[in-house]
Amino acid sequence: MTNQKNRFFTVVFSCCPGAGEMYFGLYQQGIGLMGLFFGTAALAMWTGWEELILIMCPIVWCYSFFHTHNLRRMTEEEFAEVEDRFFFEDYVEWGKDWKFTEKHRRFFAVILLLIGLSALWQEGIRLLGSIVYMPEIFWSLSRSVPQIAMAIVILYAALRMMRGPREEVESENIETILEEKTKEAETA
Repeated sequence: MTNQKNRFFTVVFSCCPGAGEMYFGLYQQGIGLMGLFFGTAALAMWTGWEELILIMCPIVWCYSFFHTHNLRRMTEEEFAEVEDRFFFEDYVEWGKDWKFTEKHRRFFAVILLLIGLSALWQEGIRLLGSIVYMPEIFWSLSRSVPQIAMAIVILYAALRMMRGPREEVESENIETILEEKTKEAETA
């Protein structure tokens, strides 16, 4: 694999998140970035939370654009050390039957649950609106429910992340105490 690619094509492919990485032969990185970019856009449009597009898509696009150009500027030795792996590989255990790590399984399950509930809510309201007359205020409220649910999940996740290290320290302290008591019991 080499990073000595055509400058024009590097610029062209770097404009689409993930395509530049694939142009350099880093297919897993490219697919991951492309999936993250377009998946975020699709999720935001589906849930009606367009602000997500304004937050995530520019970050992913800029990362991919500059990452592609940094790949081209690397020496052959530096480029040979670049590992082609999915960005979310730390959160998923790959193998014969891949699965989320225990640490992240519940978080992803809640996100999927909210997406499913949001879709059911929107379709249910649409069907109800075709049967029964609903005032404009009801339509406005019905569109806000999925956005409010996603905001609550994000706030909950942020609080859990801020609280996480304390819980780990507490569990480590408990494990240390248990080990000490086990050693004391063995010596007695």
